Amino acid sequence: MKHMNSEKLDCIKQANDTIFSKKINKINNVVFVYTPIKVGSTTLVSSIRLSACNKFIVAHLHDEACLQVLTGITNVTITEIIQYNEYIGKNVYVIDVYRSPIERKISDFFEKIELHFNNTQLNINTYSLTRIINRFNRIFPYIATNDYFMDKYNIVIPETFDYNKKYVMVKQDNIHYIKLRLKDSSEWGNILSSLFEEEICIINDYETHNKSISDLYKKFKEEYRLPVNYLELIKQCKYLQYYYSEQEKNDYINMWEHKIISRACDYYNESEYNLYEKISIENMSYSNIQLEHYIDNGCLCKLCSVKRDELLQKHKCGQVVNEKINHNELVIHATNKRNAQIHKMLKPIDKKRRSQLLIMPKKYSNNLSLKIW
Repeated sequence: MKHMNSEKLDCIKQANDTIFSKKINKINNVVFVYTPIKVGSTTLVSSIRLSACNKFIVAHLHDEACLQVLTGITNVTITEIIQYNEYIGKNVYVIDVYRSPIERKISDFFEKIELHFNNTQLNINTYSLTRIINRFNRIFPYIATNDYFMDKYNIVIPETFDYNKKYVMVKQDNIHYIKLRLKDSSEWGNILSSLFEEEICIINDYETHNKSISDLYKKFKEEYRLPVNYLELIKQCKYLQYYYSEQEKNDYINMWEHKIISRACDYYNESEYNLYEKISIENMSYSNIQLEHYIDNGCLCKLCSVKRDELLQKHKCGQVVNEKINHNELVIHATNKRNAQIHKMLKPIDKKRRSQLLIMPKKYSNNLSLKIW
């Protein structure tokens, strides 16, 4: 960063300010949940926000395309933004998650299923399962094949994963890089509470079984049988070799050996798949980058903070949290409630005077709650 020209540094600052808004100035701990899709990352984001929004600010990023949608800036990388936060004195954590390979491929495929069939989820729900499975098998080797901790963070990784602690952490250039496993999600609260020195409660968020495609997704998982040649591919996966112990690998392979078909499956060669991907992207009529799917979007206004405390207490009491903290809805509710109180108090006053005293909210201003409370 010190040797970067001022123009580039200004671009990085602009991108960083867009992601974090003014909140970055108030909070010293910055967490980047920087992972591939469908590994449980949304749950991490919402859980950290709900548990410690006043002490940790969270950015959720999958790739530079996601970054461009968020910021409108094209010549900045996620790595540069991470390093910039360390440069300006923030305490920086970067989290990635490993998910078992076949399950991740299935989930990734269903997350982008409209892209694969150039159709809506409603229409795809009417497709035969055989059609869905055939498409999945033709592109199986190319789905979800990367690992950010190993391939993108540009760090020296430990020789072995810590199977007892169920995570590894590398501190490099004063940045903490953390690798978790989805199979240990029940331990994430304890792991992050220890690393952050702050209680973190894990609350599940944005699961595929809650989406409109959920019935087809469930049926696929129940009935899918893995072609035998794909099991051999999985056995050779370097990520599985690193993140799972010998016993865990054996258990995982044995589980899928009971769910295979003996015949091999043909799949697209590399040039065929590149053409398939190019045409699919050209046909895509929607953005698959979703910005408002969290339980908690991290707003620090009083209305959202009160709602955050309410949801956290529900979780601690064993209740299922299925609400979202929606700033605009909270503003409307608070405004209506306040207006009802004014109506009651000013009932004897003539209608014209009463209407002048009622709160008339501006269009969903993030500052409106300050006027109400």
